[in-house]
This record gives sequence, structure tokens and C-alpha cells, in this order.
Amino acid sequence: MNEISIGICQLGSDIGREDYDPRPANFERALAAMDTATADGAKLLVFGEVYLNGYETGALGHKYVVAEREDDPWVEQLIEEARSRDIHILMGATTHKGSFPGDLYNSVLVIGPSGLIGVYSKTHVAAFTFDGGRVAAEKAYWSPGFELPVFDTPLGRIGVEICYDIMFPEVARTLALKGAELIVNVSAAVCGFEETWDHLLFARSVENSVWYLHVSVVGLQKDFELFGGSRLFSPSGETIAEAPRREEAVLVTSVSRAALLEARGTTHTFYNRNPRLYAPITDTEPTVAPSMPLTVDRLAGAAR
Repeated sequence: MNEISIGICQLGSDIGREDYDPRPANFERALAAMDTATADGAKLLVFGEVYLNGYETGALGHKYVVAEREDDPWVEQLIEEARSRDIHILMGATTHKGSFPGDLYNSVLVIGPSGLIGVYSKTHVAAFTFDGGRVAAEKAYWSPGFELPVFDTPLGRIGVEICYDIMFPEVARTLALKGAELIVNVSAAVCGFEETWDHLLFARSVENSVWYLHVSVVGLQKDFELFGGSRLFSPSGETIAEAPRREEAVLVTSVSRAALLEARGTTHTFYNRNPRLYAPITDTEPTVAPSMPLTVDRLAGAAR
């Protein structure tokens, strides 16, 4: 990675209904965004979470799923666009990995002129209540992914997160330790969490001295309004570019290896780590410190 021009594609996304496949309309909207971004020199175009099939398509996801294969008709079209425009595309989509086990995944397709480079499937699939009892019920629709790949591309080494993954700092740290020069989080950022995103995006960039890009779908999807908030943070935590909230936007910004090297060469983030202290993070059987027995001497001390 020397310098990469990035197209932030913060777009509305249709959702599927029993009698409506949202993919054609979403793809057409994506093509218009590609026209705009590539006219300004973008070489990496990023779309939001499950943009292609609609985040809130929910239980109908199986009707409009995309196969993680180059011969899938939607993947074929994305590859054709990448080749004809000489660009790379990160496209959010509901995918399947084949008939066994046949599960659906909340994924990002990583596509370039050479074809389907790889797929990242969301590893932290949300299930929690918020805002007066509303429920994030992603686990009813998607199974979690099982790896944190870093994709080698002609543009540089790119790590991918999806939305709720950001709540787990281990994800971005793992991607950084695997050599990611740019971490991209594609999301469906729900209104009411604006301040959370403000803090976490800054933290993930600066704590890993890494370029950190957030691109969200925007607009109303069923009961959820997505505010967008797409933006790019530098390896030193500066906001480099930011899309307006609650409206569609396509903007082009850039990242460089020089800024990455400067940040890491002055903060020494990775050299100053002390991994020996962090073993409990990866302990699959977390140990709770035993309480101190209440002895006669302690009882007497408490009485005094």
C-alpha cells in the first residue's frame, strides 16, 4: 500500500419481501455509486452491511442469498464491474458456503479484477436488547463466522470487520497483528448509538495505529433507522473524512502507508505490548478469582 483512493458508498438498501427480490435495485444503486466514485479516482469501493440483499430482510434471507462462488450470478456481475473499472469492491451480503451445513452468514465479499479474493463472515453475531426493549436478533438469521482473515490485495493488506465486531477489541487487534494496514468495518449503524460509534471508531484506530474505515447503510429498514456515520480515521486517530448523517452520500478519500509508518514509528504500540499479561483474554474457560474465606480474624477486624 502506497496511497489508496477509497470510495465510501453510504447508501440506502432495499429489503426483501416474499414477492420482492431487493438485489436488482440495490445493485443498480451500487452501479451509480461506482460511477460517481470512480470518476473521482476511487480504486477501493466499500458498501455497508448486507447492502446487496437488505439487512432487515431477516427470515427471508434464504430466498435472496448469494453463494460464495465466482459462478454465482451476483458475484459474477461484481467481478465484471471490478475488471471493467479496474477497482476492488467490498460488498456486504448474506451468503452461504454450500449445501452443508447450509447456514446463512452476514458477510463481506472481497472482489477485485482477478475475481473473488475472499469472504469475511461476521464472527460476533448480535443478540441483545436495547432502547426500550427492542431486540437485535441477528442470531435468528445468521450463523457466526469462524476466522479473522487479512486479505492480500494489490492495494495493500485489508482486514474486515462487520458492525458489532467493533465491540470486541480483540478483533481489530488480531487483524493488526496479522498485518492489516487498513481495517474496514461495514455496518448497519442504528440511530441511538451515534456516541458509541464516535468513541469506538476512534479507539480502534488509535489503539492499533491503523487506518480504520467505517461504512454504513443509511435510511429506514422496518423499525430501525440507520444513521450512516461513515468515516475514515487515521492511524493517529484523526477524522480524515466523514459522510453526512441520515442521508445517502458517496465520497472519495485516501489512505497512505507513510502515515501508517509514522504513527507506528512514533507510538511503538506493538513493541510496548506485554502479551504475557493477556492470557485470560483467550482462555476459553475464564477463571473467576475465588473469594477470600471469612476467617475469625477477618470477622474480628471487621467488627473493629
